[in-house]
Amino acid sequence: MKQYISNKNIILIGMSGVGKTTVGNYVSKKLNMRFIDTDNQIILNTGKAIEDIFNEYGEEYFRVLENQIINNVSIYKRTVISTGGGVVLDKANIYSLKNNGIIFLLKASIDTIFNNLKSNQLSSDRRPLLKGDSNLRNKIKELYKKREKLYFSNADYIIDVNNKSINEVGDEIIYIFNNLYSCS
Repeated sequence: MKQYISNKNIILIGMSGVGKTTVGNYVSKKLNMRFIDTDNQIILNTGKAIEDIFNEYGEEYFRVLENQIINNVSIYKRTVISTGGGVVLDKANIYSLKNNGIIFLLKASIDTIFNNLKSNQLSSDRRPLLKGDSNLRNKIKELYKKREKLYFSNADYIIDVNNKSINEVGDEIIYIFNNLYSCS
């Protein structure tokens, strides 16, 4: 059984600003696994910023690109995959990811997400749904409310990231992943 689980991918889902990319990098290095950020793959494949894709073609087109990336990367083995915040909006994405992966939801309070996003101004072109008017906290709440059930219903494990360092969150994921099916 241990061999079976060791070939699985680690999938990180959750709202923008919970730390999926940073935690994913940490976990991949610790476990000597490949790391893929699906938003980065979209940027690499199109040569366009996510914000530009949204502005030029709309969210629906972005979701098609996201689905293509998910289909491509979900067949990999031993890969940490950091997904965009809206990946749960398409059941096909979750089906593909679960087929060869363990899904970890990184859960954070609205305050944590708000503070993370406020301190990371450089990433605003990667979060077009949270851009615009000045009330970022309300936008986060609204978006989270729409996605909350999907996040929780599609997660295999839920990791609370509030008041934890990247290392603590990453080590918790590694502990769970390494101990799956080890009691045989």
